[in-house]
Amino acid sequence: VLANYYLDAVRTIRQAGMRAGEVAVFLPIFTERRAPEFKRLWERDYAKYEDCVFDVHLYQCFGPTWQILTLGRHLAEARKRAELLESLPACSVTEWSLALPRRCLDGISDEEQRDAWREFGKA
Repeated sequence: VLANYYLDAVRTIRQAGMRAGEVAVFLPIFTERRAPEFKRLWERDYAKYEDCVFDVHLYQCFGPTWQILTLGRHLAEARKRAELLESLPACSVTEWSLALPRRCLDGISDEEQRDAWREFGKA
């Protein structure tokens, strides 16, 4: 449903005179869970998505799944995101955060927390 909406939006934008090569269209897919779906659509219908950019929001602090992960698992998930971003034909991360669930930082010193955020940011 969302993909069809985006195709209609791109078509409307292009028909209004904002041509590929002159105007890029940002299409929010928000969470990375949707990325494989949109990558398949991009590959199948590239001409329809020419000069479009998928807008990804990367957070690891919202929702129950993120709340239960250990710090080590959070770091591993952040590293996997680099692979995801490299696999998308055109994307922009327009929202992200270094926030981590409190639970994964419990029991470590302030210095260890700073080190964890630094490592998380590098990932």
